[in-house]
Amino acid sequence: MKPIKNMLLFNLLLMVSYTCFAQKQTFDAVNYTIPSGWDKTEMANGIQLSTKNDGKGNYATAVILRSAASTAPASENFTTSWEKLVKATVSVSGEPIMQAPATEKGWSVISGQANYTDGTGKGWVTLITATGNGKMANVVIMTNTDKYKNQLLDFIKNLNLNETATEKPVNENPASPTSYTNGSGSKNIYSITVPPTWSLNAGQNSLTLEKTTNTGKRIIEFMSMVKSSGSLEKDMEHIFFDVFDGWSLYNGSNNQLFEKGDHEKGVTSQGLPYYMLSNSITKPGGEVIKGTVLVIQVGANLAIINSADNILGSEMEMALNFLLFTLKINGVAEKNVDYKKQLTGTWVSGSGLYGNSLNTATSYNADGKYYVLIQSSYTVGYDYYNDLIKSKQFKGEGVFAFKGNVLERKTSSGAGSKYFIRFYSKKYGNNEWRNLMSLYKGDYDQNKIETVLSFQKI
Repeated sequence: MKPIKNMLLFNLLLMVSYTCFAQKQTFDAVNYTIPSGWDKTEMANGIQLSTKNDGKGNYATAVILRSAASTAPASENFTTSWEKLVKATVSVSGEPIMQAPATEKGWSVISGQANYTDGTGKGWVTLITATGNGKMANVVIMTNTDKYKNQLLDFIKNLNLNETATEKPVNENPASPTSYTNGSGSKNIYSITVPPTWSLNAGQNSLTLEKTTNTGKRIIEFMSMVKSSGSLEKDMEHIFFDVFDGWSLYNGSNNQLFEKGDHEKGVTSQGLPYYMLSNSITKPGGEVIKGTVLVIQVGANLAIINSADNILGSEMEMALNFLLFTLKINGVAEKNVDYKKQLTGTWVSGSGLYGNSLNTATSYNADGKYYVLIQSSYTVGYDYYNDLIKSKQFKGEGVFAFKGNVLERKTSSGAGSKYFIRFYSKKYGNNEWRNLMSLYKGDYDQNKIETVLSFQKI
């Protein structure tokens, strides 16, 4: 890996025009050229360019992410993106090797690189983050071989930005944007396990989770219940902008609420249906924030939770993910959820963002046994992992059982572990729903909140 490492470090910030035979294309704020022979895949949150399967496990991939609203400093945007886009996907060795910041068309460009491990493979990952115009744009590049060195260098040379940025001040202490009020009864509605690094504030007329960061205080509000129409999506249609009164969609009209949003639906740990919607919103001449509303069906009523963030969404997103594992509504009986039936099958992670690389592959059988399988470096068919089990080509095995929404696993050596588990669906805009599963350690570190990885059944 040394030759490609040195070459990429030298050429990383050469984001200038470059003449070549391939046609330059545009995605969001980034101009790029597809390397010859590579595949292009459109995703909900960006595009992926990747090499074809060479039959030897070698790969290279570049992901251009859809720009996200942000008024945070460039350095914070890079740090947040590194945590969410790199560390949450592959295992990196230490902190990234940083390059000197650059400026292009008024955008502040920060980049860094690190070695990574992906199952049994090793490689080199690069993150380029550009900040400007009240948003950030990210490009992630990964490879496990020198084979595509020249193509990667040409790709980097051809990257440039297609917008001219104007500086906007960072609001270090954003105010809570919601207009709904919290009644004193809200304190009696919710049973909350406080996410690590957050604190609970139960005032006379309010109930909030709070966390102070270097760009201001983050707040999650728990609101009084209201009557439901019986349809969570219909309720969300009017509740979202009742909560965020005076705000409007960023780069869109308010009637595009669902078309522009990030959607999630599922059931809580009590089996109550929920619907969550996030959008980039703004006020005239003001900041751009990420507003999120979570509604939970409680009989004929709705429980409402909201949050706002002025960065990529790491603080709020991690806290809301944690809450959905543990949040309960007082006075509501838990519904019987067949977690074992939902879990039965083979689940993988790491394939959603970067395509070919699978970090984890675990099969759970109806008889209560599980197998940690030998990972494939490329997306494979449904029968691949079943054949591995039949031929006993697995890295580990054990048994599992459930106590409520807690998955208990015990390895063949007797070592046990517990995880909160939840099943849910996500989509962006009008795209298709993706059915997912996530885990969170039962013995979690109370001084550190973790990014939740999504697993998809194959």
